[in-house]
Formats: sequence, structure tokens, C-alpha cells
Amino acid sequence: MLGDTAVAVNPEDERYKDLIGNTIELPLTNREIPIIADEYVDAEFGTGCVKITPAHDPNDYEVGLRHNLEQLNVMNKDATMNEASGAEFNGLDRYAAREKVVEKFEELGLLEKVDDYEMVLPVCERCKTVIEPFLSEQWFVKMDEMRDLALDLMREEHSPHFHPQVPHEKVYTTWLENLRDWTISRQLWWGHQIPAWYDERGNVYVARTKEEAFEQAGTNDVVQDHDVLDTWFSSALWSFSTMGWNGEVTETDDLKTFHPTDVLVTGRDIIFLWVSRMVMTALKFVGEKPFSDVIIHGTVLDKNGQRMSKTKNNGIDPLDVFDKYGVDATRMTLAGSSTGADFAWRDEKVESFRNFANKIWNATRFCLMNGDGAQVDYFYINPKAVAAEIKKTLGNELNELDEEDEEFLDKIEPEFAADNPKEILSLADKWIISRLNKTALQVNKALDNYQFHEAVQLLYHFFWDDFCDWYIELVKDEITSPEPNVRRDAVRSRIITILEQALRLLHPFMPFLTEELWQKLPEVSNDLHNPAYKNAKQTIMLADFPKGDTSMIDEKAEAEMQAVIELISKVRNIRAEMNIKPSDKPAVYVAADANLQKIFIENEAQILKLARATDLKVGENLDAPKASARAVLAGGAEIAIPLEGLIDFDKERERLENQSTKLQTEGERLTKQLANQNFVEKAPPEKVQEIRERVAEITNQTAALRQNLEALK
Repeated sequence: MLGDTAVAVNPEDERYKDLIGNTIELPLTNREIPIIADEYVDAEFGTGCVKITPAHDPNDYEVGLRHNLEQLNVMNKDATMNEASGAEFNGLDRYAAREKVVEKFEELGLLEKVDDYEMVLPVCERCKTVIEPFLSEQWFVKMDEMRDLALDLMREEHSPHFHPQVPHEKVYTTWLENLRDWTISRQLWWGHQIPAWYDERGNVYVARTKEEAFEQAGTNDVVQDHDVLDTWFSSALWSFSTMGWNGEVTETDDLKTFHPTDVLVTGRDIIFLWVSRMVMTALKFVGEKPFSDVIIHGTVLDKNGQRMSKTKNNGIDPLDVFDKYGVDATRMTLAGSSTGADFAWRDEKVESFRNFANKIWNATRFCLMNGDGAQVDYFYINPKAVAAEIKKTLGNELNELDEEDEEFLDKIEPEFAADNPKEILSLADKWIISRLNKTALQVNKALDNYQFHEAVQLLYHFFWDDFCDWYIELVKDEITSPEPNVRRDAVRSRIITILEQALRLLHPFMPFLTEELWQKLPEVSNDLHNPAYKNAKQTIMLADFPKGDTSMIDEKAEAEMQAVIELISKVRNIRAEMNIKPSDKPAVYVAADANLQKIFIENEAQILKLARATDLKVGENLDAPKASARAVLAGGAEIAIPLEGLIDFDKERERLENQSTKLQTEGERLTKQLANQNFVEKAPPEKVQEIRERVAEITNQTAALRQNLEALK
């Protein structure tokens, strides 16, 4: 009120059109201020008349500039009133001054009524004090030229390229399009002090050093500006100032070598604070963009969905997490969560990757314990590539072959006689080799697109599911055989070569564990046989990153193996659901088409071993006893397990019915929660999603229970 310099009305407001251009007396100040017209005013709000205080409100400041209003500052830096506020208010705290204004209005009969309404106030995060807008003298950088440089780069070269592109590219471009001059001075204790000096007459001298300022002023009696540079101004120069650039020296060896770089990884909240400003300053001062790609990661939130901060004391100490779960598990957790969206930190997620690290360790231990005679040899997972390399060497460097090479060629020659080396492999071998190469190709594609979370999931499922849960189990009998034979030695070398490739794929995400285990593997055999291993020296860090080979992808083998895996999994599910003892080995009936019948018969030994079954009866029709647990496979195949003699029907019916009742009760309770709109809106999104997933899971479990109960009738 004390700093008002105008009253504004909407130019279309018929009530006040005749008053525009007149002046009005401002109470308590003995000043007359003009009545102005501006579209900023909402004619429907209140009286439709808005007092304008240019020195203490950002919006009023803009109105003041448009109408050339006086900018009257009525506050001191400590939020007390100054002389411009009037003798009665000078020196009063802002809150005391507000109360006094209301009192004076009441005394003068000017107060009609008092209405309460909500408004947004800026509050200091540290001291929780309301921040008062305050007009002060600051240093600015004119942004027109630099803004246009950045916009031209985006429009012409689509650079920098944001990952994910939506919505971050739009945020970046829109901010630039609406950019104003940049205030670069700050009233803080720490920072780079503004390089400006003032003499007694108020003249300003901008200089690189104090001595240069003295020389410009012609006197030593100058004082440097107390303000410091905005943190983001210093940071904006980071991409080239760290490479030796200082304004005078603009070309250095480091700049030529490392500028521009490829990728910047950062959070979305500093796209305009830092990313855009680095682009603008690099284009302005170095003449080139600082980077090509920008990866935007999400913010790590606490378990309640709040942003972690030192002020709220809701953060976590990374060192504590490292001690508890390991550095590699923490890295995998963060990489696996890097979708660009915010994510809540959960120790359970890190614990799951610690378990994954244990799985890698134990799998490696198993391979090494049963690895006598095994070697890391590319031949065992890509014989075609090895054959091509050998033929190339024979053609170009025939005279350089040593005895070991000659023996190796003699050994593999019969295996290549049919010109189809994959025929010497079992279905499980073909399948895991195909899965390895497909995973490598997909991981490389994910990394090329900065989809780190996708790469983590691919590697996790390949190593845990494909390699450990299935391939090791499928070939375990051959590997652990006490009798040396060609097949055993080949499988041992194959499995340890696949392990070595998997460790290299995992290395960027889990560097410490993979280096430790890689060092324990048998030495890589002659490089002549292993074109992909040429850079493997004393450390996994120097080994080539597996790229994958499309020629080694076998979709037929993958489809056949998937059918076998599904059959075994369904039998295991039935055993668990029907409470069949581990020691009991039932017969398994399968009805399938001719193609699937052939696959199941050829892999009967593996199916019986992993499904813990005694007999596999495969045919076109499902000729199983009525009291059988049944399931349907993909492709229309059906399986049945006779239950007679395996379980007590009455007890099992009672158990299944009790389980069904419990699931029904839980499902009804959770469904009511989801029907409560108030809960859905206020509960954390991950909690709501967790309940929805549980309801769907209960539905599936209930259907399976009904089917099992039907089999017991």
C-alpha cells in the first residue's frame, strides 16, 4: 500500500473507462497516483481495480515498465520500512507496518471489510521466512544473441538430442523462446565475486584483476562489488573453462581433444538452469556445441515420495548402502531405475540386486569347480566365426602357424566337414548360444539409445533365468560327470565361455564383481581361435564388449526350447499347487501336434529330470485318468498329471477350499480399497499399483484353485 504508484483497471471495464488518465489520492502517503488501463487486470476479481507496486511485486514491475511508473522502494534489506514509507512507518517491521496500515484505515473510516483468501507466497527453504520481492540493482547478461544461437542449433541440427525426447526437448525449446535477460549477480557469502570495481564517484570498472581495475580507474581507491556471480553462470562455462579456456587462451590441447563431448547426464530440474546455458555460452565463446546428447534421469525420492534433501533430513548415506548391499548392487539399482521418471528409493530393490550378485558369484563358483579341462574359447559359442578366422589366417599367414594351431585345425576339421557346425550342438546348446547373442545385440541397442534400465533387465533375466535357472540345470549332469569324454569337455568349455561373455556384458554395471570373477577364469586360448578376445589382456576392462552375432540367433531352437521350458514349468506349478511331495515322481501326459510331440520326445530325459517325473506319455490326444491336474500350454498343447496315490484327496480339497476362502476375503478387502476414491487419490501411486497387481494375482490364483478342485471331484 505504501509503495503504490498507480491504480490499474481493465481497458474494457465500462465502470472505469471515464476515470482512466485521472489521478487518485493514495491514503496515508499524501501522494497522488494515476489511474491506468492494463489487460493484466481481471475485471471480475474484487472491485476490478488493482493497486500497482512496481518495486515489490514481479507482475506489478512489468506493468510499471509498460506505463513508465515510478519504482518506489519502501523497504530496507532487513524487511523493515524505510523513509519512503512515511514517518509513521519508518523503521517498523513489515508485519507491524501491515497491522498499523489496517489500524489507520479504521481510524480514517476507509476500511470497508476484511476478506481472507489463499495466495502463493515464496518461502525460504532454509529459514522458512517469507521472501519479500525487493527492487535492487543487479548485473544482467543480454541474452538475445546467445538465445538465437541455441535455438538455431536445435531447429537446424535437432541438437542437443534429449533422452527421453518427450517432454524435455519441448521444455528446453519453449524456455529459450521465452528467454529474458539473465540476472547473474547474487547476494551470497560464497561464490566468484563480481569482477567490477567502483570509485568514490560511483564510476564502475569491469576488469579481470584488481590491478587492471586500478589502472582503468587511475587510482587504487576503488572497491570491488560485494555481490557474487550466480552459481549457474560459473557452471555455464564448465564445458570449456575446465579445458584451459580463460577468455584469453581460447585454444588448448584439452579443448581440441575433449570438446565437444558426447553426452551430458543430468536431472530435468536444471535443463534451463544448466543445460541451455552451457549450450549458449559454448556457442558464443568457443563457437561449437558442448555436447550432442542429454540424458535426463529421474529424481530419487524417499519411501514417502518426497524429494530427498539435507534440509528435510530424509536422504540416505551412499556409504551405508555400499556397506550393506555392495557398490555393484547399488549401481545396478540406479541404472535399472533410470527411465527418466522419478522413483522412490527402496532397500528391497537394492537387496534384490545383491542377491543377483550372489547368484553370479555362485554360478561362477559352480562352473570353476566343474571346470577341469575347460578353456575360454570362442569356438564353443561361435564355431562359424572361428572357422572363418582360421581360414583367413591360413590364407594370409600360412607360414606363421605354430604346432598348437595345426593341432587345433586337425581337431575341428571333421566337425566342419558338413559345413554346418551347429549340428554338433544339443538343443540346449543352440538355445543358450542364440539367447546370448540376442541379449548382446539387444543390450548394445539399449545402450546406444541410453536405455540403461532396459539393458539391466535384459542382462538380469539372461543370467539368472536363461543361464542359471535353465542352461546350467539342463547340462549339469554332463558337466559333473566323473568320466572324461568329448561331450563333457566341450560343454564345460562352452559354459565357461558363455560365463565369460556374460561377465563382460555385465561389467559396465557391476565392475568390481565382474573383474574379480573374470580374473579367476581359465586363460583365454590362442587369439587365432578367438577373434573377439584380441584386446583381453590383464583386465576385463580391456576386453572387447560383446556385440552379438545375428548369424548365431536360432529362432527355431529358441521356440523349441521355450516349449520344453513351458512344459517343465507347468508340471512344477501343478506339483506346487497340488502339494505333491518332492520325492514323488508322477507320470506326465501330453497331448500335442506332431511338431511338439517330436520336440518333447527328443528332450524326454531333460523333461523327466527337471520336472521330477517318472514317465512322459506323449500323443495326439490326452488319454489321462479323470482325477488329474491339468494345464494348457502355448500352441494348444495340454498336459495332465494323474493324482491317484500322490495326495489325500479329502485333505487336499479341504486345503484348497480354505486357501480359496482366504484369497476371496483378501480380494474383497483390496477391491473395496480401490473403490475408495479418497484412498486412490491420497495414497502413494506405487502403493495403489501394488494393490491392483495383487488383485489381479488373486484372480488368477483363484481360477487355478477352482481348476484344481475340479480335478479332485
